[in-house]
Amino acid sequence: MSVNAVAQDPPATSGPMVGHTTDSSAMIWMYAPKTSQLEISLKEVSKPNKVSRYSFDPISDPAGVLAGVPYTVTLNGLKPLTSYSYRVSVDGKSEAVHSGTFQTAPVAGKASKFRMAVTSCMKIGQPQTSWQLLLNEKPNLHVTLGDTQYSDTTNPTIQWKHHLRYRAVAEFNAVLRSTPNYAMWDDHDYGPNNSDGTAAGKENSLVGWNQVWANPESGTADTPGAFFKFTWGDVEVFMVDGRYHRSPDNAPDDDKKRMLGDSQFNWLVDGLKNSKAKFKVIASGSTLADSKNDGWRIYTFARHRLFDAIGENKISGVIYMSGDVHRSRVWTHPESDRVGYPLIEVVSSGVANSKTLSYATVDFDTTIDDPSVQVRIVHGDGKTYADKTWKLSELTPKQ
Repeated sequence: MSVNAVAQDPPATSGPMVGHTTDSSAMIWMYAPKTSQLEISLKEVSKPNKVSRYSFDPISDPAGVLAGVPYTVTLNGLKPLTSYSYRVSVDGKSEAVHSGTFQTAPVAGKASKFRMAVTSCMKIGQPQTSWQLLLNEKPNLHVTLGDTQYSDTTNPTIQWKHHLRYRAVAEFNAVLRSTPNYAMWDDHDYGPNNSDGTAAGKENSLVGWNQVWANPESGTADTPGAFFKFTWGDVEVFMVDGRYHRSPDNAPDDDKKRMLGDSQFNWLVDGLKNSKAKFKVIASGSTLADSKNDGWRIYTFARHRLFDAIGENKISGVIYMSGDVHRSRVWTHPESDRVGYPLIEVVSSGVANSKTLSYATVDFDTTIDDPSVQVRIVHGDGKTYADKTWKLSELTPKQ
């Protein structure tokens, strides 16, 4: 299917999608025609006879020319680690595809055991079988790291049409409505291929991105961008934006070349230093070394500054996650001596745009004396091609 075909005639409704979820709340996103009345009915799976109802609020028209608008609702007063089912009605009518389930997060800061699914590079018109394999793994949350669509532009109208068409893919839709989702962009859903902070119209991309995903608030009061953080039990995830403030790839590889920009870098380091979480995840679309043309590999100063900040501040339990390169693996970076312990990178790319159709699952268990993280790389044939486990004691700098 051509890019132009993808960008035409988006569906009248899209979603629902489960977004930012805590131990007591969950955000649900939906796209529907303007002036629609949306309601959601919610019940605990274990108490099917008790139903709560909430109304959605519309977000402003994202592009000014679409037939619909996004709506969101935050479901409050929920219980930790509790499974809920829900159904959305649009103007009093409800379809089966407008229903889903999710489980709330563990109590923030408390020991927990859960599974995270990690993906990137969703492509319409490609095989989508890995989404069902992923659902069969029963992840507690899904983190997607860029190229969630391939509009290759900062034009918000075209971006929106791509998002809506991609989400109409049944297999992808099933994940979005049945698992809490967190997303970070990469080049193809931020702007043109390998785009950076000089991209014209990036402000429009950011506005649209924040409307099409139900992430926590992005950026800071002083620094725009798609970056944010969230906690799941006693694991903290820092979703960093490697595009909005990025120096061009072809800039001289010196101490002026930036991947995150100074303000976002300081936000990240401060967050890592102040985090009480057992494991700290840094997640972004760009790989540390796998891309020779468009990743941290050609940003030597920025890469070393990050590694040295972790090492000098003796920050334990840091794991890096990425996508972009249409293949998946888990490995230890050769410059880990700068960190003081093995710096693990989970590369999960090509869930629907690669030969392997691969994704990663990451199992955290902080309920045991020496908390662990287990990483598995799964291909579209259902086989596990990597299965590695680290203990927190192995990811702690020596005093």
